[in-house]
Amino acid sequence: MIEELHIRNLALIEEKTVQFKKGLNILTGETGAGKSVLIGALGLVLGGKADNSFIRTGCDEGEVTALFSIESSDVRDWLKEHDLDTEDGTLILRRKVRAGGRGAVYIQSRPFTMAELNELGSLLVDVHGQHDHQSLFHIDQHRRFLDQSGHLEQTNREVQYLFGSLKEKTEEIAGVRKALEDIEKEREFLSFAASEIEDADLKEGEEEEIRASLRRMEQAEDLYSTVDTLLSLLPESRGGVMGPLRQALNFFGKLGDMDPASRELSDRFSNAFYELEDISDSVSSLNDELSFSPEEKEALEDRLAVIKKICRKYGSDLDEVQAYGNECRSKLEQLDNSSGNLERLNAERDELEKTLIDKAVALSDERKKAGRALEEKVAEVLRSLGMPSAHFSVGITQKTGSQGQALCGLNGIDRVEFLFSANRGEPLKALREVASGGEISRVMLAIKSALAGGGGIPVLVFDEIDAGIGGEIGSAIGKHMKKLASFHQILCITHLASIAVYADNHIKVEKNEQEDRTLTDLFALEGSRKVSEIARMLSGDSEGDASLSHAEELLKSASV
Repeated sequence: MIEELHIRNLALIEEKTVQFKKGLNILTGETGAGKSVLIGALGLVLGGKADNSFIRTGCDEGEVTALFSIESSDVRDWLKEHDLDTEDGTLILRRKVRAGGRGAVYIQSRPFTMAELNELGSLLVDVHGQHDHQSLFHIDQHRRFLDQSGHLEQTNREVQYLFGSLKEKTEEIAGVRKALEDIEKEREFLSFAASEIEDADLKEGEEEEIRASLRRMEQAEDLYSTVDTLLSLLPESRGGVMGPLRQALNFFGKLGDMDPASRELSDRFSNAFYELEDISDSVSSLNDELSFSPEEKEALEDRLAVIKKICRKYGSDLDEVQAYGNECRSKLEQLDNSSGNLERLNAERDELEKTLIDKAVALSDERKKAGRALEEKVAEVLRSLGMPSAHFSVGITQKTGSQGQALCGLNGIDRVEFLFSANRGEPLKALREVASGGEISRVMLAIKSALAGGGGIPVLVFDEIDAGIGGEIGSAIGKHMKKLASFHQILCITHLASIAVYADNHIKVEKNEQEDRTLTDLFALEGSRKVSEIARMLSGDSEGDASLSHAEELLKSASV
């Protein structure tokens, strides 16, 4: 609820703080006293359009600050979404309007945009009359009112959940299909690449071994000549040095036998001889290893060409080629698995769609029942509010696409719109097109009375709800407001005493002249001052005994 409204330098108000209470807050005063300024200031702090002419003459800027106690879960959720503190249960909105440029918006002392203020304001206050925030002019609110009247909010949330799940599943399917299409385009290449890499059967270190073998083959003639020279120098069979050295070995053996002191020298020569003999044998075997055929060299060159081709196409080295081959096989496997996965997802989507449609159809049936009940309740209230010929109807039609196909949206398959006819014989038309300010206020009062206790926007403002009606009907409006004020805080501007007597908080708006300036003043009425204001509203005489007596009787009757 709104607890306090502080206004500075707007219209005829220099600086004033107005305090409101729970229940029914009535604002009264002479025509032109400035009651509309109060509603205008409230509209500004809720995100309404600013008009520089609204700033008090001679001032550069005007300012409105509103203090709310937070009772609505929707308001708490909005504040939490925007990281605003709600621990103390209060909310402060502040709006500055500057004559020379853009104003400023503050929520809990933090700057925000006008759009954000307007969004929050629509959750706090609903103004009915000749000002903004009129929820009956927004068709999407009609569905909300209808669901509230039939206690269908939970069913609607279930539809919303199913709709969201279906949307997510559809997006998942689209993603899988896109991935499949992208991979499908590569299937032939992936298969070829994977097969080519696999057929190449690359071995680690194979390329280095082949290159070494080819280098040896290219140097074969020089190697063969060198080996042949060594063979002419070393082996005994070719008259090499091994024959004389073997003779020396025998003499070293005799020397060691004859002279123990020379045995070490004999052993050293023996070791050197046998090492040299082993080297000579190894050199002899090199001839066999150096022998190769042209076919063998060609095979090695062909194999090296295959390795170079694979690496050129799929990676700079063996590791990269093998990794790419694994990636190709993985994508091909994904493609095969995704085809089955897509079938499963499509089946899940179809089941979700069926469940959603069934739930939406059931909700639609319940809405039609709730619509008929709401029509009866609103019609009954409208008769008591001085509109006996008014016809209120809840229009429920099915949503359709451009081709005429049935559509299910976030809130089901229904398009809900309130229809209205103020006079007998006139056709029903969209409420927002045919209802006047006073009529729209009474329709909203009738709807809110029918929904009393169902929650919704915490603060309702009724401006000129008494347009064109008399005292008896005014009394009925007052009673309905009093009843409705048990569930919502209500601010009402009225010229009828028969409404004002039901106030829980009666605020007088008065215009005074001070130092050649005209100022608007606002103050709460109690006791005799309240009686005097009711008397003024009854007959224009706030001091006559008859008027005062009548005022006291009305106040007493309203308090019963």
